[in-house]
Amino acid sequence: MRIFAVAAMLAFATPASAHDYWSDGRRVDPVTKNLCCSGADTKELDPSLVKQEKGGYLLIDTNEFIPFERVQPSPDSAIWVSRWGGTSKCFFYPMAY
Repeated sequence: MRIFAVAAMLAFATPASAHDYWSDGRRVDPVTKNLCCSGADTKELDPSLVKQEKGGYLLIDTNEFIPFERVQPSPDSAIWVSRWGGTSKCFFYPMAY
């Protein structure tokens, strides 16, 4: 049930810049413009699976590098990733405002 609540928060999280949304209002990656997905594709990552490096974050479980310009603010204090097809489409990290 929590994943659906988080998916709803991700869909309507604020603050949001205009570039965070595609023309139909659904959340997209700010760089690639890939749709983030539904709640079924979004999961919380254990912080031990995320390593901050110069210019972004390394996702240990998939060995993917997410540059800072693709990182979106987490709607809570957790780290979230939206994936399908074995690729991370959107990445959400807790940020200080």
